[in-house]
Amino acid sequence: MKHFHRTARAALAATGLAAAAVVLAGCSTVGAAAPAEDDGTFTVGFAVGGQPDADWQELQGDVAEGLAKQRGWDYVELSNDNSEATATKNADIFIQKGVDIVMMFNGQPAANPVIAKKYAEAGIPVVTFDIAQDGWYFVGIDNAAAGTEGGTALGELAKAQWDCDVDLVISAEGTSAGQINEWRTGNAREAVKTVCPDIPEAAYVSYEADGNLTTSLANAPGIFAAHPDAKNILVVGINDQAVVGALQAATQLGRDGSIMGWGQDGGLITGANVDPNLVGSVMYFLEGYPAFAFQIADQVAAGDAPEVKDSGDDPAVKVTPCPVTAADAAAIPGIDDRVAQLADAPEGTTEYDLFCKA
Repeated sequence: MKHFHRTARAALAATGLAAAAVVLAGCSTVGAAAPAEDDGTFTVGFAVGGQPDADWQELQGDVAEGLAKQRGWDYVELSNDNSEATATKNADIFIQKGVDIVMMFNGQPAANPVIAKKYAEAGIPVVTFDIAQDGWYFVGIDNAAAGTEGGTALGELAKAQWDCDVDLVISAEGTSAGQINEWRTGNAREAVKTVCPDIPEAAYVSYEADGNLTTSLANAPGIFAAHPDAKNILVVGINDQAVVGALQAATQLGRDGSIMGWGQDGGLITGANVDPNLVGSVMYFLEGYPAFAFQIADQVAAGDAPEVKDSGDDPAVKVTPCPVTAADAAAIPGIDDRVAQLADAPEGTTEYDLFCKA
């Protein structure tokens, strides 16, 4: 079934109709007109992020589909295709399908206020992953702690290897994420300052990475060009893709002789092709987020919806960060194996329980 989901999305995207079709609990239906009749079966609408180079987003859909199937619920999955317009259209489709709850990651959150208005008018509760929106249940990492822990770990490495003799500290920002970016990237930067207080303020520079590898790789070279004499270089950022974009740019420019990056989210720190200069990350086990979201869905389905908590300060469900070095991460199973082990684990088990040995 999941293979059909992915194949169908690819074919529809090629014809420009990706937002006009859905897959519902075992059959394909083409979107659009009046809301579907409600047969009484609880239905989950799940919008994967659709960002390139982010396998965890597709796997969130796998996990969510399995959890819905366990409960005998219907399941509708769409991809936001990393697009504001597509995410907005997907909201219309979920509403037309008469879903009872929506879970989503949207890496283009500028569209969220418009989407939120649609769902509020339809009376559909929404669970959002890691990017807050007023009125939606927030499920996500303790972003402030994650930023501090990652920056501290990177600072300690700089202290141990370079005696804090750092020429440049690059922040690969994702400003569209607002406060989330400040917690992750800003706290990491401040933590480096705490560990290595003598790094001059002028050594701290930022650029817009937009939370994805392509944008980060395109924008990072300007930073290196503006600082041609910098040798010992640290990189922090909103996520692994942002940080790795800077590291790859350094490699392409021949500036990777003495550079270390510490990511956020763990999306690129496991597997066979980890960038050698990505020395660590704070793992969130993003693919396992639906297990937390279904805690909320269970209560909604039982007619006992919990109080909406819609901010990272006071989330509906808080995910514990797991800082790991590249060596630590090498001992953690790859993302597909993690999903399989989570599926076989006792109810209530999280990937943090299974894989974080800190």
